[in-house]
Amino acid sequence: MVSVVLVVFDGLRPDMIRPETTPNLVRFAAMGARMPHARSVFPSETRVCSASVSTGCYPRRHGLVANEMFHPADHQRRVSTGNGDHLRAMEQELGQAAIQMPGLSDILSAAGRDFSVFSSGSTGQTFILAPRADQHGQVVVSAHGPQSTSIAGQAVLARLTPPPQEPAARAVWIADAWRITQLPSPPAASVLWLCEPDTSAHYTGLDSDAQRAILHQVDAAFGRILDDWQAGPQRDELQIIVASDHGHITIDGRIDLRRAFGDETLLAGCELAHRAIAVPGGDRERIVEISELLMRQDWIGHVFSADAAEMAPGALPRSAVMGDHARAGHVLFTLRNSAALGPTGLPGLTLIDDGSNLPLGGGMHGGLNAGELSTVLMLAGSGVRAGVVSDWPAGLVDIAPTILALLDVPGASAMDGRVLGETLEKFAEPTASRSPETWEASGEFYAQRVARVRVGTHVWIDHGARV
Repeated sequence: MVSVVLVVFDGLRPDMIRPETTPNLVRFAAMGARMPHARSVFPSETRVCSASVSTGCYPRRHGLVANEMFHPADHQRRVSTGNGDHLRAMEQELGQAAIQMPGLSDILSAAGRDFSVFSSGSTGQTFILAPRADQHGQVVVSAHGPQSTSIAGQAVLARLTPPPQEPAARAVWIADAWRITQLPSPPAASVLWLCEPDTSAHYTGLDSDAQRAILHQVDAAFGRILDDWQAGPQRDELQIIVASDHGHITIDGRIDLRRAFGDETLLAGCELAHRAIAVPGGDRERIVEISELLMRQDWIGHVFSADAAEMAPGALPRSAVMGDHARAGHVLFTLRNSAALGPTGLPGLTLIDDGSNLPLGGGMHGGLNAGELSTVLMLAGSGVRAGVVSDWPAGLVDIAPTILALLDVPGASAMDGRVLGETLEKFAEPTASRSPETWEASGEFYAQRVARVRVGTHVWIDHGARV
C-alpha cells in the first residue's frame, strides 16, 4: 500500500543544495520531480509555515498568524507558539483550537489511516503538526523528550537512546529514529521535521563554514534513509517529499523598535508583538495614522493594515499576503531588507529588532524577501514522474493536498493549495493559465510591491519589496 513521508529541512534555501555540501539531496533531486518556483507563506516563520504545511491553508484560514502572536482574548498578552504548553493553555482558555482548519493528522485519522510525526523542532512546532495526536492514537516523537511526545510515541521513544541536547545532533538523532522505527513499516503518512539548517543559520551565519558542516551531517542522515529505502521492501510503496519551510537572509543591521516607538504618543495603548501592532478597539483612524507613521521610517519594509475602504496611502491590505485573520495585528510590518549580496555571496540582507539575541551576520526570516520565501520542494517514488522540473508555481500549501492525492484520501479540494499533478504519474498538469498579479501602493515618500501568481483559484506569493 502506498505511503508518504515528508522530510522538512527547516530553513534550507534552494541555492544551498550543492554536491559538496548536500550530495544526498542532490541525489534525491535526480530521482524524481522538482518544483523550483516553490514558495513559503507570510510571515515566513516556522510555526506559521508548519500550520500551512499541515492544513494546506494560508494563515487567513488556519489562524496561526505568527511565531509570537497576540492572545486572542487579550492583546496585552502574548502566545509563544514555539511552546506546546502555551498553545494547549490557549486552547483550553478559549475553548477553540489553536489551528482552526483540519490538518493531515485529523484528515487521515477520520479516513482510518495512520500518521506519525518525528520532529527536532520546538515543542510548539511539533504540536502544530498533530495537536490531537493522543485523541487519534498517533505516534508523535519529539527530540525534546517525553513531555512533548504523544502517549503512543512514548513507547517508541523508550526504545531509543536519549535525544542529545545540541540542535544539529538532535536533527541527526530524529532522522535516524524515523529510519529505524518507521521505515520498515511506515504509516500511511509521516512528517520528519529537522530543525537544521535553520538553527545554525541563525547563530553561525548563513552559508558559513559552520553551517555547511552541520548541513552536511544532516544530509548524511537523510542519505541513510535513502539507502535503506532503495534497498528495502518499501522501495515501491513509499513516496518521499522533501521540502523546506522558508529560507534565510543575512542580518546586517539593528533597530531598537521599543525605543523607536517609545516616544510616539500615537501608539499609546497599542500593543506591539513581533512585527505586529494591535490598536485598541480596532480604531480605523488610528490604524491609518500608525500606518503613515511606519511608512515615514527609513527602517521599515512592508506595511499592511486591516482591510478597509480607507487606507493610508502606501499601505497594502493584509489580504494581499493572505494574512487577514481576526488573530492578526491590525497593522503588520517588516523591517527594511534588500537583495544585496551577503558576506558569503548569497543575496538578501535585512535589519533585525535590537531585542533579538541573533548576531550580525546571522540568518533571519519572516518577511517577503525572495531569499526568505524561496523553498525546497522535491518528490520521488514509484508514483512520481522522474526527471520533471516543473515550471508551475507551487508552495507549502500544496504539500498536504499532494499527500492526500497520493494516498487517495479526499480533502484536498477544501484546501488553499493544489495537487502537484504535473509531478504525479496518475495526475495531469493544471488546466488553468498562469496569471501574475502585482499589488502596489505608494504615498508621498514610500512605495511597496507584492508580486503574486495565480492559477485558477490557487494563489501564491512570489516576493515583495519596498520600492
